[in-house]
Amino acid sequence: MKTLSPHYSKALVTGLILLWLLGGCSGTATRDGDSGQAVKLPRDYDQALVLMQSGDYGAAIPVLQAFIEQQPQLAGPHLNLGIAYRKVGEPDAAVTALEKAAELNPDNPVTYQQLGISYREQGRFEAALDAYKKALKLDPAYALAHRNIGILYDLYLQQPALALQHYRRYLELIGEPDQTVDRWVVDLQRRTGTASARSTP
Repeated sequence: MKTLSPHYSKALVTGLILLWLLGGCSGTATRDGDSGQAVKLPRDYDQALVLMQSGDYGAAIPVLQAFIEQQPQLAGPHLNLGIAYRKVGEPDAAVTALEKAAELNPDNPVTYQQLGISYREQGRFEAALDAYKKALKLDPAYALAHRNIGILYDLYLQQPALALQHYRRYLELIGEPDQTVDRWVVDLQRRTGTASARSTP
């Protein structure tokens, strides 16, 4: 299975959880500082943030469920609940939560990125492809969505040329070396007979 390095994954998850939680409190995927005002998280939601940052997704689930009972109209808590379920190996529950998040806020590319992963884990590859495409339509510069749609094309849909295209775009967007994905690019170029590997800045 192609995965990010543990260090990169932890840093990415930590940063994105902050964004998702802040966005969830307003019901939209806003970035910190967009409104010009500090966002004060409810105490129980802040607890869920701390648990997810520490990797204790199982403990975060009941906290998020309790918050959703109080604020069911907010997309962010459903999104984070879906992420937590996926992290503990429950893709069916993850899909249910993430589909609710998409229903409440259809304009958040992070939701579709997470849905793509969860659909893939269910073996629903065409649904995963559709979800990744929605994420990229909303945010064409979403690096992680390019990486994951590349994995889908590479390992599950057997379309190496498209996988190569998305891996290259991912590398361009992150703007730093990723030796793992560079190796995937070299492998795909060999398999497809394309030009020699691109150099990463």
